[in-house]
Amino acid sequence: MPPIVIAEHPAGRGVVCLGVSGELDLATAPDLEEAVATAATRPGVHEVVIQLAGLSFLDASGIAALSRARTAAAGAGVLVRAEGARGVAARVLMLTGVGEWLSGR
Repeated sequence: MPPIVIAEHPAGRGVVCLGVSGELDLATAPDLEEAVATAATRPGVHEVVIQLAGLSFLDASGIAALSRARTAAAGAGVLVRAEGARGVAARVLMLTGVGEWLSGR
């Protein structure tokens, strides 16, 4: 399995859902940021949902990439939310406090 797989899944009108699996770290963070930026700049998109259920590893570089992607999209009026993290990834997001912010609450 490659270090990270980012796949687009069907979602509602104006919403793009990106399923992320594998490792989100220094080597793969740019891939995530590019995928979110591409989705957020499509005409008519107002929300990008990042599904993290398949994430097996998340480090500070991955958290920074999620944060940068959300902030950049917000500048274009697009909400980016992350949800579904499990295991170590969920714990890292909870301990850093970033998980709640990324949930869109």
